[in-house]
Amino acid sequence: MSDSPSKPCKQPNPTDGRLAAAGLIGVTGLVAAVTGCAGPLSEQRGHTLLRTAVIVEHRQQMAALANTEPVTVQRQESDLKTRLSDERLTELDKISGAGAYRAETLDPGTDLTGASGAQSVSLSLKEAVATAIESNLDVAVARVGPAIGAAQLQQADAQFDWTFFADADFQKQDTPQPPGTVPGLSNDIQQETQSLNTGLRKTLTSGGQLQIETTLSRQERVPSFFLVNRFFDADALITLQQPLLRGFGKELNLTQIELAHSTEAAAREVLRQTLNDLVAQVETSYWDLNLAHRSVLIQQRLLERTIVERDRLEDRAGYDTTPVRVTEANSRVELRRADLIRVRAQVRSASDTLKRLLNSPNLPLADETLLRPVDDPLDQPVSFSLRDEVTTALEQRPELAQSLLAIRDAELRQRVADNATLPQLDLTAAVGLNGIDLDNAVEAYADLVDGEFVDYIVGLNFEQPLGNRAAKGLATQRRLEREQAALTYRRDAQNVVLEVKNALRAVLSNYQLVDATRAARWAAADSLRAINVQEELGVALTDEFLLDLKLNAQERLANAEFAEAQAQSNYMTSIADLYRTNGTLTQRYGVQVAE
Repeated sequence: MSDSPSKPCKQPNPTDGRLAAAGLIGVTGLVAAVTGCAGPLSEQRGHTLLRTAVIVEHRQQMAALANTEPVTVQRQESDLKTRLSDERLTELDKISGAGAYRAETLDPGTDLTGASGAQSVSLSLKEAVATAIESNLDVAVARVGPAIGAAQLQQADAQFDWTFFADADFQKQDTPQPPGTVPGLSNDIQQETQSLNTGLRKTLTSGGQLQIETTLSRQERVPSFFLVNRFFDADALITLQQPLLRGFGKELNLTQIELAHSTEAAAREVLRQTLNDLVAQVETSYWDLNLAHRSVLIQQRLLERTIVERDRLEDRAGYDTTPVRVTEANSRVELRRADLIRVRAQVRSASDTLKRLLNSPNLPLADETLLRPVDDPLDQPVSFSLRDEVTTALEQRPELAQSLLAIRDAELRQRVADNATLPQLDLTAAVGLNGIDLDNAVEAYADLVDGEFVDYIVGLNFEQPLGNRAAKGLATQRRLEREQAALTYRRDAQNVVLEVKNALRAVLSNYQLVDATRAARWAAADSLRAINVQEELGVALTDEFLLDLKLNAQERLANAEFAEAQAQSNYMTSIADLYRTNGTLTQRYGVQVAE
């Protein structure tokens, strides 16, 4: 084994360093050039189909509403209101309607624990909405969606991060050989190699891959074909693998990031939709609970009045009332008691429904505590413009925003499918620097700086399936899916317009029904008032008077009071549904979904 140092026989050439530098600059420039290029099928379409679908649908809807003007819901004044004096109407409101029950105490009956009565908690509509937005489980589930979308976006963006790699190898070989030409000497080979390869690798937005690596190896061989049997070898290599047709282009390779952005945006729209629907459900449940409370009070009073008249009939039994008429009065008492049982159950059911939406830790669903609404329905007219409501809905409804995102996703997927129809043509370019030293790894790397030993590699690889039917079929599928997404948006837009018009009609009709049912309640209350006046004037208390006339008048009044309460509840619910259909219900409570 020789220990005398000796450099390789190649003499330094000053042009080698310049060639090496030129090669490195060439690869770097090629990387920069292809990274900023668009794909071969790029048409700068942008959101062409997306804009077309929106414009077509908006133009059709707006053309139909070109001459509409803002209107205010109106009601025709009832004849009864014009015939009765203000003093009489005030008197009737004191003995019937919501104002007549303000001092009454609701008896909810026996709860599921067997306790009579119930503990109750007062709750305003604003408090109910705020609690639901903060604690509702459906909203909690939807709130996770944008965070999941952000994580998916991070994953999609991470494909262009640098990757560090390292490989270490150790090989020791002892290979026997046949006898040599000199008797007694063996040609057996002992070889030992130690190597370390490290580098960085990055996927480019152009679709290519850039890799920078260096390898340091120590080799020892006995016998050696060289003048020495041990040396250090250092290499540095820059490699670029770049598709030129299929898979090429920044626009194409950023598609997954754009799809992840779309997924995140869609999750935010799902959250907006969940919040919009939740507030509508809370308002509906709140007014249902209000109606159930009023129904119990109405039925309680009706039952009390029926019992009083039944007792009066029983007192006259055998005098001028037959047993049949007393039995009929008892039947009415039990029927109204059954009605009271039903509406009491509705109170507890409506309370639990609202508690489930609230999901408040202070109001657990399993607890039998009743919610007591403190807000009463309003009787205020609403002004609206059909054109404005439709325009707002087309712009604000989360469902339509999701449909638009679906169109964009279909466009992105079609972009990828169109590129996949191109042939595979890949470029490989590499520049390598080599250095060697007998005893020192640092000196071996110093040779790399000198650029004495330079390798160049350039290659092309071509591939194309005959017929290319799979790629063409996928491209056709993506095109049809894009057209389907555009049609879906137009269908959804029409459904939204229909919902808005139905909601407006409900607001209009319920506002009119409030007045009509109030007039009916006044009439029923005036009838009962007239009967009471006759009784005070000493009319004969026959069974016909008490049973057929007075009890029927009491029942008609109770039914009229319930119909009025139902109309008032429906009016408030229809207003909430109107804001739900145009997508702005949460904005009324100052709720926004952050971008």
